[in-house]
Amino acid sequence: MLFLKKISKLLFVFIILTMVLSFGSLYLLRQSSFYKSSFLVNAVSQDSFEYIILGASDGLTTLNTKVIDSTLSIEGINLAMDDTSLSSHYLMLQHFLAEGKQAEYCILVSRASSFNTYSNTLNGNDYRFLMYTNRPYVSDYYRQFPGANAKILHYSKWLPQLGVSYYNAELFYPSIVSLFKPEMRNHFDEKGNFSYPILNANDQSITKLTEEPVEFLNPYVIKIKALCEAHNMKLICYIPPNESKNAISNSTTYKVINHSSILKNSKYFYDEIHVNSLGRQIASVNFAETFKNIRANHLK
Repeated sequence: MLFLKKISKLLFVFIILTMVLSFGSLYLLRQSSFYKSSFLVNAVSQDSFEYIILGASDGLTTLNTKVIDSTLSIEGINLAMDDTSLSSHYLMLQHFLAEGKQAEYCILVSRASSFNTYSNTLNGNDYRFLMYTNRPYVSDYYRQFPGANAKILHYSKWLPQLGVSYYNAELFYPSIVSLFKPEMRNHFDEKGNFSYPILNANDQSITKLTEEPVEFLNPYVIKIKALCEAHNMKLICYIPPNESKNAISNSTTYKVINHSSILKNSKYFYDEIHVNSLGRQIASVNFAETFKNIRANHLK
């Protein structure tokens, strides 16, 4: 009996200690700029933008807000986050609006395959919202998905050690970094942009692209559009350059900028679906020109 009492006390102390450490880790991340979610809260003081960019790694690395802003004399911010999908982009839009911020345009960057995917799952980097799990829209987001990872993130609302211990390399260690460098960002600049390096030295023309129809079957496209309309934001679906596929869109429901085939040489690509720094420059300039015309038409 005495042995069980000692074990129980040790277990109790262990639970309290891990809870305190986990709360502390999430607090430090919540006060930092390390991930996009807390960067938006702590480092973005501006409340109104001409546009925001939502997307995964293709949105993060294709459109450079610095190029777009300098070309058009406007202000935008890139909130795209790698290893995510349209469900995560919806969560980021909710997060943006929950902070009392507003934009005239929402640029939703996604490949045709993602727009066409009907089902959604928890994404690899959705844990980056865990420090805000007490907010209903974050907790509800985790709760909707099946699987152990989603349950761990959802129950972390009450037992934060679950998420922090499971994602220790992604949460605990960055929180230590944030303790000493709260302004440090995880591979994005002060405007939210990131660029892939130039690895492909081949100056090879792209002569053949496989056609891929865009059908907008993903339910989160509908949710994002509805949320934009509820906050007087205009949604633009942007299909980024691709080295092997040419997206075909005939949608009358969504405003689409289709740049899937604007880059005609492999030297502009980091891999099949991501541009490098050279490709990003060209894509950003082309987007700025198209976006300028769209804005002009809306002002008429």
